[in-house]
Amino acid sequence: MNGGEFRIGGVTCEDIALCKIDLKDERFRTSYHFNLDRLILSIRKAGLVSPPLVRRGKKRHVLVSGWKRVLACRALGLTSINVLVTEDKNDLRLFLRALYENLATREISLVEKAEIGRKLMGFGVDRTTLLRIYLPLLSLPATSEHLEILLALCGAGRAVKEFIWEKDVPLPVVQSLLRFAPVDRKALLPLLRPLGQNKQKELLDDVWEISRRDNITVRKLLIDVGAPETLASSKLSPQQKAEKIRRILKRKRYPRLSSYEDAFDSVRRKLRWPKDIALLPSPYFEDEDLFASFRFKNKKEFSNKLAKLQEMGSKKEFSGLFNR
Repeated sequence: MNGGEFRIGGVTCEDIALCKIDLKDERFRTSYHFNLDRLILSIRKAGLVSPPLVRRGKKRHVLVSGWKRVLACRALGLTSINVLVTEDKNDLRLFLRALYENLATREISLVEKAEIGRKLMGFGVDRTTLLRIYLPLLSLPATSEHLEILLALCGAGRAVKEFIWEKDVPLPVVQSLLRFAPVDRKALLPLLRPLGQNKQKELLDDVWEISRRDNITVRKLLIDVGAPETLASSKLSPQQKAEKIRRILKRKRYPRLSSYEDAFDSVRRKLRWPKDIALLPSPYFEDEDLFASFRFKNKKEFSNKLAKLQEMGSKKEFSGLFNR
């Protein structure tokens, strides 16, 4: 052991050339989608505080954990770094070592969890053990359905994985998206990206149900609702484009409900309903009940709101709220 090396905890800490790390061997890698900017800044200002772990090879070393750290060091133009070197040849044991390290130090994305599940199976872990031990460890329900979602996500393609990682898409939305064929997912991504998670799920469910009800392909459906023209418009923001298509799809799936909503909104506009008083119909217009609500800080504000409500009730257009 020379002066630049020392042994601790069964591994050797050594200073090695970055070119001696084989980045083409990705057997232990689980992270493919990330932003290195903050890590690069940290290493530039404070240095590489936590050395990556590599397995010694005859010519080049296999990277076990620390992919982002190594890539950030390469981006900084470093030629050598401190690493922890192990002689362990057991792939599963090394993979689990990296997994437990990550579980203790950071949040693991859903895309990474999918890759972890695939790698564990590749290292010989059976499905029963995955369900019983590793899915709960990854904070996922221990069901075959959730395991299948993870495995399907692994083969979903780079664009879908980047979208899920970037937007931190929750499991129910991922499940809805993965029902579609790869070509359909690609067509849906521009509509999903600007929307919030609830509206993403709503749009996916609407497309799924309409396409099956009307026996129409997703591509034809999107053409029918004007998605290509809307997405190509330079007058609308991405958010406005997605919202426009989402509303059209909703009307197409629920024509009667949409007609009720349009009529209700029309009456509300004619009434010039005050913005500081919420007025909502019953869910899905299941009955004729309406719900009005408002906030107030004192007796005067309360009286003013009541006066506004009384004014609304005295207008002839008010009865139109109850027409179905």
